[in-house]
Amino acid sequence: MLDKQYNMYSVDTGHFYSNHEKYLHDMNCKYRRERNYVQNNLPEIERQLKQFGYTEDDIKNLKNDKTEEVDIIESSYNTVSEYLHWSRLIRHKREKAKESKKKLLTLLSNKMNQNELTDGKDHLRTIKEDSLNDTNIISVFDSALSRTIDIKQDELTDVLIVVQVYYFDVFKDISFYGFTYKGEKYKYFTSSAGQIRKKKAVFIKESVWNEIEKTVMCGLTIDKINSKGGNNVNKHLAYMALTNSATDEWKEFNIDKSIVVDDFETDVYGIFDFVDETDYSITRKTDYVPIPHTDGAGMILPSVSSKNFMFRAPWIKGLLGVFNFRKFIEVNDYSPIIIDIYGQEHDVIKEDIQIIFTKSQFKMAKFYDSWDEYKDSFKKYHCSAGKCNVEEDRIKNAKINYQMLQTLTNISDDEIDLLIQKSSERISNVCSSKDTMMDILGITPYNTNMTAFQKAVKMYPALLNDSYAKDVIREVKNSLLKKYRSGKLEVNGKYTFLLPDFYAACEFWFGHIDTPTGLLSDKEVFCWLFKRYEKLDCLRSPHLYKEHAIRFNVANEVYGDRSKLIREWFTTDGIYASTHDLISKILMYDVDGDKSLVVADQDFVRIAERNMNGIVPLYYNMRKAEPTQLNNKNIYAGLNAAFTGGNIGIYSNNISKIWNNEVFTFGTDAEKSEAIDCVKRLCCQNNFVIDYAKTLYKPEFPHEINEQIAKYTNCKLPAFFEYAKDKEKSQVKKRNESFVNKIYDRIPNKPINTRGLKLDTINYKYMMSNPQIICSKEVSDLYDELNKQYRYMINMKDEYIDNLRYIACKIRDEFARFGYSEETITDMLLEYLYGKGKRYKQLLWFCYGQYAVNSLEKNIEIKKTKFIQCIDCGEWIELPIESKSTRCDSCKKEYRRKWDRERKKNNKIPLM
Repeated sequence: MLDKQYNMYSVDTGHFYSNHEKYLHDMNCKYRRERNYVQNNLPEIERQLKQFGYTEDDIKNLKNDKTEEVDIIESSYNTVSEYLHWSRLIRHKREKAKESKKKLLTLLSNKMNQNELTDGKDHLRTIKEDSLNDTNIISVFDSALSRTIDIKQDELTDVLIVVQVYYFDVFKDISFYGFTYKGEKYKYFTSSAGQIRKKKAVFIKESVWNEIEKTVMCGLTIDKINSKGGNNVNKHLAYMALTNSATDEWKEFNIDKSIVVDDFETDVYGIFDFVDETDYSITRKTDYVPIPHTDGAGMILPSVSSKNFMFRAPWIKGLLGVFNFRKFIEVNDYSPIIIDIYGQEHDVIKEDIQIIFTKSQFKMAKFYDSWDEYKDSFKKYHCSAGKCNVEEDRIKNAKINYQMLQTLTNISDDEIDLLIQKSSERISNVCSSKDTMMDILGITPYNTNMTAFQKAVKMYPALLNDSYAKDVIREVKNSLLKKYRSGKLEVNGKYTFLLPDFYAACEFWFGHIDTPTGLLSDKEVFCWLFKRYEKLDCLRSPHLYKEHAIRFNVANEVYGDRSKLIREWFTTDGIYASTHDLISKILMYDVDGDKSLVVADQDFVRIAERNMNGIVPLYYNMRKAEPTQLNNKNIYAGLNAAFTGGNIGIYSNNISKIWNNEVFTFGTDAEKSEAIDCVKRLCCQNNFVIDYAKTLYKPEFPHEINEQIAKYTNCKLPAFFEYAKDKEKSQVKKRNESFVNKIYDRIPNKPINTRGLKLDTINYKYMMSNPQIICSKEVSDLYDELNKQYRYMINMKDEYIDNLRYIACKIRDEFARFGYSEETITDMLLEYLYGKGKRYKQLLWFCYGQYAVNSLEKNIEIKKTKFIQCIDCGEWIELPIESKSTRCDSCKKEYRRKWDRERKKNNKIPLM
């Protein structure tokens, strides 16, 4: 579990300003603040003008100083004069703001140009030591990079600095020539895909980089990469960022027990809609499509890991799926010889190979002459491997989202009621019992990382009878209301790893069968999580086109012995897909750690299946990313292209506008078909925009197609975006009859009421180590001050899980100056807050909650419990330790009903 954090500085391009640049920036901010302040005066005056009888057009002309086009009403002269005064002042402030910004941009551009002319000798930007404070500190999880640098847990390091990019000339300057801080030179290191989307960059101390370069790059250098043809800039940055991704170190990893083989790829026959990006024509075809089944996935023996997980090492990333390839070789009497990507033969039995990586996982394979060269460098430079996203023991139910719902355009009101029933009941029953209150607080068998407050409430439910608990429940309920109204509905579904048919892959690798049969046929999947269900809807985000992959689940008992046989090979909770299926083109996934939301709700599956009638996958000819020489100029050009050319949000929003258009409620079949074709074309262009930073290729729509799409997209966003994306009412359309818009009226908003529950009275002293302690005024005063400052940031958060460790330590340090132990501070705050009936307890539970939990464990009797998985539905439940039950309550009731129907054939009810 990721629980180690360290702290680092996060700055923006404004931290590198010279004094004059900062002056121009501050003036720009000053003018904009003043403009906004003055603008606040206008609405009231406009209201008065309307009372005088002025129209919207009249007011618009007055605002633009076109008084000659307005008939001034004599009695309104003073009001009109005031409105003209403020409007002219706003225009003046706006012009001054533009002027100061233009001066700043010109200055930044000229300085960068001068630095280029002098090869960086004109100036070197710097961060002033006194310009950084606590607001610039962020907490990040441990990574291979932090371990290589030897950054200690909770340490504030200045070896790495994150820069938020606002002004590109400043970023160009520091990416080309670096910067200094406290006398140390920094150089650009990398940006992950997520950081590129947010326009962020990571810089590293040059002196430290020189020490760790060979470890981070596993023996490679930029010169060596360039000598072998270079690399695509944005791919290279993503690969470099692997070392900075949050991982737990895998100390047991043995590089000598692993190999890398070519990917398993076949041509899969099927029907698809081909979108030609040269003219955006759409042609339905029946043909073969090349599918790289192991794209991003490798295999690991079950003796090494019983769980699927994502793997990280220098230049290697992806998913390791559990599969017993040794058993496969023995059962099928195949040769254990396999050829790696460099042509070298390996005997996986004799060499005790435990992990088989694929070429798609080894991102820089072409820069090594052999796998041995990589292994030697791995050991020579003390490289390490890491794990992340290990498959959970208990996979909780997920929520579906609006993208997956809005494509269900053929749905009745009764069916909508069926799909929202679970969500409606949950929010209606928030305070119907202690159990529902605990559920809403996240106290469930699936929460294996509870906050201190959740642990305390579970042990001592009387805490529910407190204003803080009720406030938290009210906040969670309001959050749920917003989620439900945005289309985030409760569903019988779970997120789980997507995996290929590894049996087929081994037939390909060890059996040398070019098109292996595998264990699954077309339109089949294997998902043990939902073995009770024969049909599943496999979904994935983002869901733009109609992407409901309805598949038969061979894990279901109707498949008899075949199901049991496959389970011997597919032993995890992932979802395994057939190698004869175009499902990866429907869901647009690879298997490097992508997850599918697998929905088992049979009403949902039935509705989705009907909506998929006549729908086939989309297919396009994507461009390949070309390599280039890695140097400052090309790296900046690649980043600039990524920062400015990769805005995919507009496509997602435009597609939502189409799916929620009235055409699907009132349109003809031809009109609906046209709208769906518009979605197909937007999906195609969206994929080229995603790849733009790597390919620099983005085909534009022909004029007539652009006009056709504009018919549907030249409008405001759907009404539910007020909840889905926090849009203002003025930014969204009036609510129409689309599916997701109809949810709003079906989700009740009942007030929180616990009066009928007869909750126990709280004895807060159970939570104290020393119940005699009285809180000192200095402690209570500091608490009130700090809680007011931090309460919204920390409420119901955990310092480890939510990356807030630095804040927690900082707050505890404030209290530590009084000289009391943390246990004593906890007791004081409990006496002050619970003893005196104070409402706001966020900071107490965030910083000191574990001490209260420790005291509860000593002071009250806690019944021993156990977690079991229901033998029927597979859901996890918590039972008393002495219970012999094997079923959850709902399955127990169903079991009794079945038994009652056959009671004449049975003498007694067997144990449950």
